[in-house]
Amino acid sequence: MKHILFTIFIFVSGIEMYSQTRSQLTGEIYTTENTPVADAVVILKDSLVNTTAYNIVYSDSLGRFSVLAPDACANQLLISCLGYKQTICPLSTSINHLQIILKEDNSIKLDEVIVKGIRQLTKVESDRLVYNMDANPFSDDNALEAFKYVPFVASDGQHFSIIGKSETKIYVNGREKKLAPDAVGDYLKGLSADRIKSIEVIHSPNSSFRGEGNFGIINILLKQKEDEGLQGSLSAQVWRTHYMKERGNLNLMYHKNKLALNCMVGFSNQSDWKKDETESFLKETATAVWQKSKITGFTRRANGTIDWSYQLSGKDELGGNLNFSYSKLDWTDKGRLKQTDADKEDILNVQHNNDLGRDRTDAGINLFYQHRFNQQGQVLNIDFDYIYSRNKQFVWNRMDNLDDNLQYLSPYNYYQEIVPQSSNIWSSKMEYRQNVGNNQLIAGLDSYYSKIDNKDTFMQGTDDGYVEDKKQSSHFALEEWTSALFASWKREWISGFSTRLGCRLEYTDYTTRQYSLQEKSKNDFVRVLPNLYINYRLSPDHVFSYIFSNRMERPVFSLFNPFKVYTSATSYTTGNAKLNPEIMYGQTLQYQFFKRYIFQATYQRVNNQIYELTFATDDNIQVTTPVNAGRFEYVMLALNTNTSYLKEYANLDVTVSYLWQRMNDIE
Repeated sequence: MKHILFTIFIFVSGIEMYSQTRSQLTGEIYTTENTPVADAVVILKDSLVNTTAYNIVYSDSLGRFSVLAPDACANQLLISCLGYKQTICPLSTSINHLQIILKEDNSIKLDEVIVKGIRQLTKVESDRLVYNMDANPFSDDNALEAFKYVPFVASDGQHFSIIGKSETKIYVNGREKKLAPDAVGDYLKGLSADRIKSIEVIHSPNSSFRGEGNFGIINILLKQKEDEGLQGSLSAQVWRTHYMKERGNLNLMYHKNKLALNCMVGFSNQSDWKKDETESFLKETATAVWQKSKITGFTRRANGTIDWSYQLSGKDELGGNLNFSYSKLDWTDKGRLKQTDADKEDILNVQHNNDLGRDRTDAGINLFYQHRFNQQGQVLNIDFDYIYSRNKQFVWNRMDNLDDNLQYLSPYNYYQEIVPQSSNIWSSKMEYRQNVGNNQLIAGLDSYYSKIDNKDTFMQGTDDGYVEDKKQSSHFALEEWTSALFASWKREWISGFSTRLGCRLEYTDYTTRQYSLQEKSKNDFVRVLPNLYINYRLSPDHVFSYIFSNRMERPVFSLFNPFKVYTSATSYTTGNAKLNPEIMYGQTLQYQFFKRYIFQATYQRVNNQIYELTFATDDNIQVTTPVNAGRFEYVMLALNTNTSYLKEYANLDVTVSYLWQRMNDIE
């Protein structure tokens, strides 16, 4: 009887011990500054047996780790990461989740470290590539030059873009630099590459990012400034292609206690020239047009930005930026145009002497507030932006008929176009993030309002001077209000396998006004835009990812504006107020292998593709106007390798791509 009772006691005790065994252990690892620690080694072990590790896992990019069915004998958790002090945490069966803070370790001093192997310059994540700037050969140059060695980024030192993207936005430390197009390039030329820690190439932005159509993001992560006081740098460049060019930048950085200030001022003066020769044939009228031009002139630009942040407390940060840019353009276009009929008889033989001038002023302000809650990874971000732009363009066209000997015969057409434009844009964004175990949740509201107004004047040349042609002049305005709700859920399912599911619900309201004709039109619509990311790390040498995205691209102001902009004696462009937005569906398969090769295969389908259609009128004038052309498809295959050789004395970044496109016929 006693033997039976003893057996029952052992059996019940075994059931009780089994019930206390954890099915899963999760946690997050952060620095003392609340930054997630990636690639930290997490080891479950027995405190009495130092030679045995029951489970070994690594933290992901968000500092999270997960151990499925941890060994019941493990009573200690050891966390180790290069540059941080090793941390040991006791475990018990009642602990299922941990939040761990790692402190920096500055005590390790080595005379020499020799590392042999392949250095991984680029890390693949679900929606982006993270490029380490430590090995960039242009680390002592500016950011735009450093872009030349960033995977899937094309840069010639003057312009840049993500390969396969129609638009590339610049973010700095997770916030967009809302600058004028010319000012963005000047900002990157003034940003020293040695201030950059890493560059994220976000080829398929998730639902929390606002953007139009097939856009991508380059997010520049700057190094944290540790030295207090004032620092600065001054750079200047003078070079010559056909004419002399000058550029200069002044950078000032101030850090004291809780306040950080960065100021950048720059200017550029560039004179240049180019020659164009085009030939076109119009099937409708069987006419051919040949045109040759030489364009000379200069562009002067000045810009400035001030970024600041202040730590209100250990959990609250307030900051913002001010930016200003001014550009002046003055160009002269001289050349000749010849138009022939089906029998190759001359219809027109016209020389032109045109002037183009433009003054553009842009200014913007941003304010942001960030609050970090007691729970690690729980953050609230609030942003407000205002952008003002004033752009005045002046065109003076003088065209004369020529005889067969190219001598002046008579005036053909003289006119002036004065095109002033003003725009005001207000925007705001509120975003909430929270980590719950192996899950990351993001939700928020994103909204903006814009008003753009053009008062375009057409002045016809006469014997008595220039007189306004009210039939061709136009006063056109566009108001747009867009508001979006967005949400995203990311989960680490098992070691190396993660998914992200997101969605944007966007409402858009368009109102156009053509004051000269007393016409007003209104259009509004709602779209649901989902996206899905799947990432699987088979091993450090083999990483797979799949992305599905649905985006919308709304027509911009210039595509709506009905004002005729003459481009030659026989052609002009005009807008289309009846355009609908483009709807895009994209899929991308990505594979990184052997840490140095990345392959991408992308398929995209566009409904309501906006296409610049050119047709001929009865009087042989070429008219170019945007239309919704139907379906457009393309496939892009790209292979990139980014690595260094000969102890990093030789660096290689090569991207080979293939592009296939197909578009439906336009009726």
